Amino acid sequence: MGRYDRTDLGAYSLGLLDAADAARVERHLAACPDCRQEVREFEAVRGMLDHLVEVKST
Repeated sequence: MGRYDRTDLGAYSLGLLDAADAARVERHLAACPDCRQEVREFEAVRGMLDHLVEVKST
């Protein structure tokens, strides 16, 4: 299976896709280890950004 559009993977990681698009990405992720890795990387960056927002707020 080919690589997925990075924009959709990023939007998926941020929870910005509607249910139908999220389900489509999830089906792709089930069969594509490269894209699963990319989503993990997006989620790691999101976690770092969330942490920065928390630190800045205190």
